[in-house]
Amino acid sequence: MKVVEGQKLTPKLGHKIALSALVLLVLFFIGGFVYVYMNDQSSVVTSGAKSSSSVSYQQLKPPPPSNPKSSVGVAVEALDTPVTRGSQTSMIISTNSYATCSISVIYNNIVSNDPALSPKVADAYGMITWTWTVPKTTPLGVWPIKVTCHDQTQSGFFEDSLSVVQ
Repeated sequence: MKVVEGQKLTPKLGHKIALSALVLLVLFFIGGFVYVYMNDQSSVVTSGAKSSSSVSYQQLKPPPPSNPKSSVGVAVEALDTPVTRGSQTSMIISTNSYATCSISVIYNNIVSNDPALSPKVADAYGMITWTWTVPKTTPLGVWPIKVTCHDQTQSGFFEDSLSVVQ
């Protein structure tokens, strides 16, 4: 049936259009539900977890102990700088597993005696963190931080700097 401009829709044609729109709407919703369901299923399969309460994580294994003749690497992983006087700062280093490391922070040619800067032994992953308070009397400027690590017969050294600002 041709619809000509100005011609009225017959009730039969109106019902067909309404029914077609309803069927399309229902199919659209069903398709949406199927899409969401399939995406949820694929994410469960790819993550390997069946529910949020049974999520499992792979345990990282520490590296094997270092060879007694290998060199000791020292690298800064993080350093909170610049810092203001009287506030806390921290430094994270990585080195050989179980290496013993010492740190010195030198403000205006005076080595800090903060007990938080005592020597530490790296964990199984070779990580050490020091957190200390910058004295309120520290002059503004850039001050050296020296880290030395020893592992059996070898040693390593690293120097960085801490910027103290107002």
